[in-house]
This record gives sequence, structure tokens and C-alpha cells, in this order.
Amino acid sequence: CPFHSEKTGSFSVSPDKQIYYCFGCKKGGGVVNFIMDIENLPFPEGSFDAVICSNSFHHYPNPPAFFNSAYQVLRKGGRLVLRDYTSSDLMVWLMNHLEMPLANLFGHGDVRIRKPAEFTAMAEKAGFTVLTIEKQKGFRAHLVARK
Repeated sequence: CPFHSEKTGSFSVSPDKQIYYCFGCKKGGGVVNFIMDIENLPFPEGSFDAVICSNSFHHYPNPPAFFNSAYQVLRKGGRLVLRDYTSSDLMVWLMNHLEMPLANLFGHGDVRIRKPAEFTAMAEKAGFTVLTIEKQKGFRAHLVARK
């Protein structure tokens, strides 16, 4: 375990789910929790009034983990503001099947463009109430959600 000196193999990581847990010290959570714990960045539940994510969401390999972590660190009534790329169904398909693979070949690390309905579904599954979801200028999703 990277958090204590136990050598019994009590630390478990699930790369697919992007979660970890140590049965020895009981630390566990998602990617944000791991960074908080390993870097000693204390963001306990209810730490923030707002989480803003602008034009980086398409890089996240596990979007539900982001929504869950954002929900965790927001205070009751706090807001999540998310802006990222989106478009029509056809354009999203083209971006995900043509543009993203090419970008990844050149090391850009883009993962996937989402449709507005996908943003809404993931936010609601994490417990958020979606206040607005708009497609702006044809290629930007703008979501505002409340905890």
C-alpha cells in the first residue's frame, strides 16, 4: 500500500473501474481520491461550492468517476459547470471514429466526444440535478448541475 508500510498485499486496484482500496488502512476511492491521498491534498466531502470543468472532459477515460468525485467534493446546493466538445449524432460519430484515433496516434490523448444526452445521464446517475444542458455554437456542450 502506498499509504502505509504494510507488506501483506492488502492494496487492490481496479483499472477498469478506476478505483482502489486498501484493506489494511481502509483508504479507497476513485482517481481524484487517490491523488488527494497520495499528494496529501485534503478535499473532504462538501469542500467546494463549485466545480468547473472546461474543455478537458473528452480526455477523461472514466467519465462516471469524474461525476462521482465532483459530487463528493461539492457542498449541498453546489454547482457543477461542465463545458466540452459535442455536436450532432453524425459529427460525434465521425469525431470518435476518425478524428480521435488520428489524434491518439500523435499523442494527443483524447478519449471520446460525448452527446449532450450522455452528459445529462452521467450527471444524473451521480446524483446531480441537471439545471441546464445546451449545445452552443454547434460544437460545445454547456451543462450546469446542482448537488
